[in-house]
Amino acid sequence: MAESVVPRIKEVISSGDYCLASGVLFVGGALRGAIYDLNTSRVFSINETAHQILTGLAENEDGFWTKLENLGLATREKLPQRNILPELIQKPGLQFVWFEVVSDDCNESCAHCYADSMPPAYRKALGLQELAKSEPLKKLTTNKWKDLIENAYSLECRRCQFIGGEPFIYKGEKGESVLDLAAYAKSVGFELIEIFTNATLLTEEKIRRIKELGLNIAVSLYSKDQETHDRITNTPGSHKKTITALKMLHQAGVPTRVETIVMKPNESMIKETQELVAEMGFPYNHPDVLRPKGRGDNPAITPSKETTVQYGLMTAPSFTVDRDTLSRYLSGHSCLLGKIAITDTGDVLPCIFSRNLVVGNIQESLLKDVVTGQKLEVVWKSTKDNVLVCRDCEYRYVCFDCRPLSEGVNRGRGEYLSAPYPRCTYNPYTGEWAKGVWRIGDEGNPYYDESLQPIIQAMLAKGGDN
Repeated sequence: MAESVVPRIKEVISSGDYCLASGVLFVGGALRGAIYDLNTSRVFSINETAHQILTGLAENEDGFWTKLENLGLATREKLPQRNILPELIQKPGLQFVWFEVVSDDCNESCAHCYADSMPPAYRKALGLQELAKSEPLKKLTTNKWKDLIENAYSLECRRCQFIGGEPFIYKGEKGESVLDLAAYAKSVGFELIEIFTNATLLTEEKIRRIKELGLNIAVSLYSKDQETHDRITNTPGSHKKTITALKMLHQAGVPTRVETIVMKPNESMIKETQELVAEMGFPYNHPDVLRPKGRGDNPAITPSKETTVQYGLMTAPSFTVDRDTLSRYLSGHSCLLGKIAITDTGDVLPCIFSRNLVVGNIQESLLKDVVTGQKLEVVWKSTKDNVLVCRDCEYRYVCFDCRPLSEGVNRGRGEYLSAPYPRCTYNPYTGEWAKGVWRIGDEGNPYYDESLQPIIQAMLAKGGDN
């Protein structure tokens, strides 16, 4: 496919006596266009004719500008309209860090683990321990983790997550725990500190300390059904321990989010699992369809097409726009901008799921140098203008994106920064929704895969609202 020639976002477009109102922006697509109204947060879809009018390729037909005026999108005032686009383009620094204090080890061995974490005994039984011994990797010390926490704070980062593997397995040289590291982050000045855990190692004493420190907790719950959950974690009794811990967290008033990954073993009970989460008093989080990363790239646990359509696809436009979001999406990647993950061997990744994209190592370089380095800058600055198909879409500056997901679904047939987003059903070249999804072919070119269309249409006929 040829390089995109779709214009970027525009403002202060005028025609005769009319001009787009201040805070109203136009984004052209391959066929249609969209008007972003920062004053009301609304996003308007416009047809091909309206698109041509705003780009000067057609005359003002059927009083189009008058219609815009009636909607508050255009004005006939002669006062100069203020340009806001220059104010929206920013260069933010470090905003969020995943501190992966334990990268390989976990007390569970989840079927879908993106990091291939497992109990050390499992690794030894699989013959992976010998491989690790032949190529020893130096783990970060507790003091080094504390230095990194300080360094991240000095780079104006105020939000972090401690994660694994299982972070509660972490044990420093003097017996320090992940809670000691979290306490240090709190003392340094971090404003949001979250620990992502399977919760099986939580005790009343640990939860009391979590509450005292003002930490947040994130927990994975795979099913209401004990057998299903334990089968996914490959750990008998894990469901009971997780549920017990969740009840204690709720009783203690610890801010907790409960996440459910949708895969083949649990897809038949997603609704019941979400109901259980609500019954326990936790806020609703939309279940996340499995990303094909690490052990998750396994056809045996890939959810059915019907489930993927139900929980994973965007089948109709439902966009809003605000100044902060638009500023972020124009300035860099909607998700990755300002984020890094640091593994327990010092590798710096742009995302916890991007295991093969190492942008530096803090045992070889200063964190500041990695954060300001060219490798990370390329990732952070990459917008949807760089993504195949998305770059030709009028919704590209209000639509979320996930690069690890896009790379994983296309299984090496596309580049990390340019593979099309696989959960969107919109075709910007025809202006139609819900007829397929975008994929990369064997030759590296995007194509609109319509094999899911019957399933999508059947879901919509039943009242699906993705």
